[in-house]
Amino acid sequence: MTGLRQLLAIALPIIQALLAGAQDHRLAAEMSNAGGLGSLPAGMLSPQQLLTELQAL
Repeated sequence: MTGLRQLLAIALPIIQALLAGAQDHRLAAEMSNAGGLGSLPAGMLSPQQLLTELQAL
């Protein structure tokens, strides 16, 4: 691995787009498990919702 993949410790050079309101921890986890960089959108979450999503992730 070189460059960004090495820096982020990911197998694939894929960064999942944030889909606020359309995704939760499950998509971020699946992307990460597949070797890319999963993203958890948090801009529309309350502090408690964010905590719940982070714990699930």
